[in-house]
Amino acid sequence: MKFIFNKNKIIIRLGLLSIPLLSTPLLLPLVWAEPLPFSLPSVNLSVATSPKQPSEDTATAQQSHAQPSNSNKVVASPSAKTDNSKPTSQTPQKTQVKQQKQPAATKARASKSKAKQQYTAPAIEIRVAIAKDTPELVIGSSNSAQILDTSGKVLQTVPSTQAFQAQTQGSALLVGNWQLPPAIWIRPTKGGYVYVGDRWYRGRVLLVSKDSKLLAVNYVDLEQYLYSVVGSEMHPTAPTEALKAQAIAARSYALVHLFRPASAWYNLGDNQRWQVYKGLEGEWNTSHQAVNSTAGQILSSQGGVVESLYAASDEIVLNAHGGAGMSQQGAYKLAAQGYNYGQILGAYYPGAELTRLELKR
Repeated sequence: MKFIFNKNKIIIRLGLLSIPLLSTPLLLPLVWAEPLPFSLPSVNLSVATSPKQPSEDTATAQQSHAQPSNSNKVVASPSAKTDNSKPTSQTPQKTQVKQQKQPAATKARASKSKAKQQYTAPAIEIRVAIAKDTPELVIGSSNSAQILDTSGKVLQTVPSTQAFQAQTQGSALLVGNWQLPPAIWIRPTKGGYVYVGDRWYRGRVLLVSKDSKLLAVNYVDLEQYLYSVVGSEMHPTAPTEALKAQAIAARSYALVHLFRPASAWYNLGDNQRWQVYKGLEGEWNTSHQAVNSTAGQILSSQGGVVESLYAASDEIVLNAHGGAGMSQQGAYKLAAQGYNYGQILGAYYPGAELTRLELKR
């Protein structure tokens, strides 16, 4: 994957993501284990429409989210896509994310292009560690799924809604009574979901025997990943504009770590050290709406993607991030006062611009 720089937009050329297996450990003698099949819980795809109202103490955990790393941006070129609606009341600090000026001809071409084809966010796969350093996991699939080695060879087929115990012995993987290589893919058939531990996940899962423990990494589309992050980080009945601001902040933060991963194996973890991600359990109709309505939008500054830090409250933002970042409770309050998501982001990330990702075909 690489960025192609253009003064008006961020363009991504997508290639195959390589698996971080520069060398494969030698297989140790494997021990046959008795299969432990049992029924998986049903996949609940319904989303609640009226859970209880949010409050400052229940809106989000009182801990810091999206911890900073060594720098705050990944170099890229910004694009002028921003919310131009007028503020409905006096706005705090720098209230609107800046709009980059475009020549008239550029605007005309952009308008014509938009009329021809509605924008679709590029398909970007992100790697999320959903289980680390655990001796065993329950795995399964809502539909039939294939177990493949890292070269893509099909090793086994997992029946739908049937669970198996996965464990490690040395560098070996044991799934039920199957002897498997130390790293495997679990790939459901189209429209299926993978069950790992006690949750359902979109996408596919890489299961690895690493240091005599299991590592499970969910490879999932960035936009679908955000469905769960937004619904896990904010209360699903939060004001729509606050949820939209959260979606953009979470997308920007994730994109930074796509290029500056936490590990050779994964880009991000799934807890508050990174961004809370609960698979399908974290998805709500409101989180889907917030992500879809801001599809592909990120924060940029000085040619880079902003590592948009945030936390539950102003106090935690101050203590954890030195005051740099969005307060989720503050975003609730601003949205309740009539601010749109551009104004909310402008209040917490002054000088940033809204940009949209475009796929170079």
